Amino acid sequence: MNTGDNKKSALVGYGFDENLMQSVKGDEGLKDSVYNRERTQSIVDDNIDELMDVILFLLLSTGIYRIVIGLNNGEIKTSSVFDPFNVEIHLAEDLLVPDYVFDHFGMIALDEKEALIKRYYQMLEHDPAFEYLSDEWQAAFHQRNQIMKQLTDESELRYIVEHIPALRNLDGYYLRSAVINLFNSTISMSFNCDGTQIMSHKKFREFIEEYV
Repeated sequence: MNTGDNKKSALVGYGFDENLMQSVKGDEGLKDSVYNRERTQSIVDDNIDELMDVILFLLLSTGIYRIVIGLNNGEIKTSSVFDPFNVEIHLAEDLLVPDYVFDHFGMIALDEKEALIKRYYQMLEHDPAFEYLSDEWQAAFHQRNQIMKQLTDESELRYIVEHIPALRNLDGYYLRSAVINLFNSTISMSFNCDGTQIMSHKKFREFIEEYV
């Protein structure tokens, strides 16, 4: 942990940064051989438009606030406000079955989900364990809870989900996995070159306009 004047913040931490856009380099060996590794068609690719509709539904209409989309292997990891410390793992093919979706995900509107998250943090602020945090961290939590008026911008979220398929077909590169987080409005994308792009929902449009 850095201290003093040289203290460095987390790339994605307890604050919100709508201008976040960061590249993280991966294994150089994988980058050099990227053109020699062809993408194998997955069940996600075969049903990508339908699956993205389900992903958007989960984010907008259920308790899901964070979702990890494994585009290569069809593994979908979800985090829900109804079970916030747990991570569920689903198969993409199962999410294509309506009965499965309605059996496994509790319905809640986006604005209600935001209000529930704020109440969770308010409970934490009044719990004795809150005192374990530094004064700076406590102050940041208080401030964040007060200024958080919208969990995420719905139009930005729709734009992200609608354009994920295009990132599977970039010239020489393709998206392997994506992590969409409503709470801090970020998306993290890992590509076949082993590099990762991390950015705010707001910056995603600029990324698409430059690379797609």
